[in-house]
Parts: sequence; C-alpha cells; structure tokens
Amino acid sequence: MNQKQMEYFLEVYRQGNIQNAADRLFVSRQGISKMLRTLEEELGQLLFIRNPHGLVPTDYANALLPHVQRLLAEYQSIANMSTLASQSKSVVTIYALDHIMAYFGADFLWDFHRACPDIILSTVDTTDDAALKGVLEKQCNFAIVTGEVDQNRFAAEPLFFSRYCVRLHREHLLAGKEKIAYADLEGARIVSKGRAYRCFRHNIDRYILLPGIQVDLVAETADEMLITDMILRHQAINLGYDYAAVLNLHPDIVVKVLDTADDLGQTVYLVWDKTTVLTQASQKFRAFLLEWLSQNGKDKVVLDCGKKQ
Repeated sequence: MNQKQMEYFLEVYRQGNIQNAADRLFVSRQGISKMLRTLEEELGQLLFIRNPHGLVPTDYANALLPHVQRLLAEYQSIANMSTLASQSKSVVTIYALDHIMAYFGADFLWDFHRACPDIILSTVDTTDDAALKGVLEKQCNFAIVTGEVDQNRFAAEPLFFSRYCVRLHREHLLAGKEKIAYADLEGARIVSKGRAYRCFRHNIDRYILLPGIQVDLVAETADEMLITDMILRHQAINLGYDYAAVLNLHPDIVVKVLDTADDLGQTVYLVWDKTTVLTQASQKFRAFLLEWLSQNGKDKVVLDCGKKQ
C-alpha cells in the first residue's frame, strides 16, 4: 500500500462517493475505481460496499482508517523535514509562559535572526506545566517558566526575577497606596490568570483563598487585551507578574507591587532536559539569550509604579 493509494482510500472514505473523491483529488473517476480494485486485491479484503447512495466502508476499512491517517501524517512530517533541510536551517522550539516572548520583544527575534540566520526560532505561549511537559516529551528544546524546577529532570538557567503586582484603574480606592498588601484586597473584584498557571496557585491560593480573604474572582484569563479592558471599565483589578504589566501601559492604569515580606515574586528560568545533549543550534540560542537580556536591560523588569494623580 503506497502513499498514493492511501491518499485515494482516505478521500473515498471521507466523501463516500467516487466522483466526489476524484474531483477533490483532480483525477478521473476511472483512476479512483481502478485504484480501489487494485488495493482490495492486494489486501484481500473488500473496502467499500456500493449502494444507491454511494459507498459504505466495511469493518475492515474502518479498522484500516486510523493506520492510514497516521502513516500519511508521518509522510507529511518527513516532507516538512525535507523542506527545512533544503533551507539549510535548524529549528529551535521554545515553549514559554504567556507573554514572556512579548516581553523580550520584536528586537530580540530580529537580533537573533541577524546573529544566527541559519536558525529558525519557533515559539509557543503556554502554561508552566505544559511547557515543562513539552520538554520531557521532546516537543520543544526549551521551556521558559517561573519558579523552581525538578533538578533531577531539568537543567535551568535564571533569566530574570519577576515581581507580583496589582494593576488597577487610577480612580480605584487602592490606587493612592504606595504598596498594596494582600489584606488590602478584601472585597476586591479580581481578574487573573487561571489555576493552570503557577502564579495563580502560588499567589491567589496561598495568600488569598487559604487565609480566607474574601475576593470576587470575576474571571480567569491570560488575554492581556481583555484584562486591560476590564480594568479600564472598572470591572476588576488584576493580579499578575510585572513583566506582563509593562506590556500594556495605559495612562488610566496604575501598577503597584504587592507588598509581601518574604515572597515578592518568582524567578523566570530557561529550562531544558538535563538528560539531553543540546544541539549546536540550541547552544547558540541559550548563549545568545543570556547575553542579549543583559545587554538590553531585560534581565530586570523596570516597573513604573505610578501614583494616583
């Protein structure tokens, strides 16, 4: 069973009609019919039962379908690899916590491209846990996440420290405070990243929900446009990281550091599988990232905690 036979079989299965399948594949009806007969002879099995309404797949065809789909997907993956190889470029894939790459900015991507034109950066915004899972399952070369990681499974390089902060409308009652403590949030309406994120579990669970501070969790979202809009509409305040706060500065929104005695925030780490030898392209990316952050002042978030006007 070759690739063309599998493609013909799959389209006939999807369409339930030889003419429709032929039209979709830009081949003749006779070509499809001949292929089906040849394939059935090779397999020694009937694939479709013909009735007045078209073709009905047999039990054998139903069992064959997932195998055909998997093999065609692998063919496509090989074709994609060949395309990349023809470009003579390597790919480094990074699963990063939401908005980390936006914090680095377009200059980072452009500067890396100029320094390493033979490497393509592929970035995916996700949660901490999903990023680490991606590293272990070889879906990505690196994760960029917050907090400590399992040192038995991962190697990690600190990138910068991110503080917990509150974003709120400049007319909010808390906007005039120099710093905001968790106790000040009693009765507040809050929009924050969801419980799939470490900052929610570490921050809201530990310091608000467990101590019994009463707040109204209006919504859980990582969408910065939605968060900004809700703040401007006086619908909620936001708890999050300072690196995300500096991305959407607005004259009517003030940012305040959460005043905590011993837990100001979390370190952001570049993480990789310690059992895996880094490729040359991955080594280049790691070295470039560390140097670039330092040279461009991104190794420390500069937060303008504006006062209420």
